[in-house]
Amino acid sequence: MRISAIAAFLCLFSTSAFAEEEVRISLFADKKEVAVSGKSLAIYDAEVGDRIATGDSALVAKDGLVEVVAAKKVVARAKSVIVEAKGGVRVASGVYLGRIEVSTGARGALSVINRLPLETYLLGIIGSEMSPEWPIEALKAQAVAARTYAMQRHMMMRAANKPYDLESSVISQVYKGAERIRPSVIRAVKETRGEVVAHRHGLAEALFHSTCGGKTASAKSAFGREVAYLSPRTCKWCRDSTRYSWKLEMPLAQVASKLGRYLKGADDLERKDGASSVTLKAKRTEKKISPRQVREALGYTTLYSERFTAETKGKKVEIHGSGFGHGVGMCQWGARGMAVEGKTYREILEHYYFGAGLKRIY
Repeated sequence: MRISAIAAFLCLFSTSAFAEEEVRISLFADKKEVAVSGKSLAIYDAEVGDRIATGDSALVAKDGLVEVVAAKKVVARAKSVIVEAKGGVRVASGVYLGRIEVSTGARGALSVINRLPLETYLLGIIGSEMSPEWPIEALKAQAVAARTYAMQRHMMMRAANKPYDLESSVISQVYKGAERIRPSVIRAVKETRGEVVAHRHGLAEALFHSTCGGKTASAKSAFGREVAYLSPRTCKWCRDSTRYSWKLEMPLAQVASKLGRYLKGADDLERKDGASSVTLKAKRTEKKISPRQVREALGYTTLYSERFTAETKGKKVEIHGSGFGHGVGMCQWGARGMAVEGKTYREILEHYYFGAGLKRIY
């Protein structure tokens, strides 16, 4: 009988022989053409392993194949290719360590995936999720949380037979390749190598966000499911964040247009302090929607969190809010503040993932 990937993983905590995994990061999935360059760059046919081109090239999706174009000439074609270069491969505007795998997806666009060891991937994560100038203990806390999250996603996506483990945007973890690797980032990853947040006999859901605004949210309130170690935690350390509290004014017509899928022609939007829903009104019609629906419609970088009040004043909607992100798990600005006060990365993680612990699994 074949043991599932998840069941096998649960056995890893009882052994010290666990090896570092390779992770697969989706960089692009909507481009018809990407440029690749790098020192001693080589392009291989992924199916047979033969080297089919060298030097800077353009990769173009055409008729279900990847065309390799150099000096405006097609020099090779393959179902999928692997690109390698010393010191990293430049893809579009970013430089990525490890290998770049390119194939054509179902929509005829290129699927560009970065394959690299987990610890190397973390080097590109930490300085993207936090400023490399922040205290080392905050960076170490981020390294452990990011490692845990990446391993959990890797396990889930492999078990589901998906072509990649994580995306490179805020949908997963912000990943900009080698651009923000700094000595502090290397130190944070090296000094926490193999450490994860664990609960009982498995990985914890090591969720994190930018700014909680004074108190983190529970998984139950944010996602509708109870997670013991993702409970509300008081946070007095994120006051230096510009998103600790904020104010937003938007034209009523713009708000009404974006929320038109819920109620057409809305002329009033309101949410009082402590209310669980947002009220939309249009003439004699009234509809209640969730703060999450409002944030999704207005944009995650426009409406910074679901913790807000709203009032319509004439032709404008005035919104007052706190925090940035879903608010669950580790507050990154809070981690910074705790580190400034002299707290260790272990103390930071134990505060935000209350009831979970740390384990070194390789």
